[in-house]
Amino acid sequence: MTDDPSCADPSVFLSQLPFVKEYRINLVSSIPGEVVVEMPVEQRFSTPPANVPASIVGTIGDVAAVSSCLSKVPQGWAVATLDFTVKMIGPASGEKLIARGRVLQNGRTNSIGAADIYCVKEGAEIHCGTLLATTRNFEIKR
Repeated sequence: MTDDPSCADPSVFLSQLPFVKEYRINLVSSIPGEVVVEMPVEQRFSTPPANVPASIVGTIGDVAAVSSCLSKVPQGWAVATLDFTVKMIGPASGEKLIARGRVLQNGRTNSIGAADIYCVKEGAEIHCGTLLATTRNFEIKR
């Protein structure tokens, strides 16, 4: 939960996304402009030899980067990913993935976020990917 009541809450946002539940992505921490999420590495989402594919690394990075952007928009607003790019900088294998997202530019209609993704293997964090994402920010009309 964000500590700024005037900003949108990433925990509420993430709880409403079915794919976040399916991948078992969990919110670790959230402050305005920064979000950390993690997910267990599961065999069903792996590729031989026990590596996580870039698409899954990109997914958790997108969740972290976009949620960090969401944490800076006002209550009653939401964000949607316009695009993202993920760069793999090492193999992703281990017990879980951790993504640390942050806002690079917070705008009224668009924001830019980034995330660094780490695989945790035998307790050590190994940087495996970096992601940049652009969001569309919009007011929720009820």
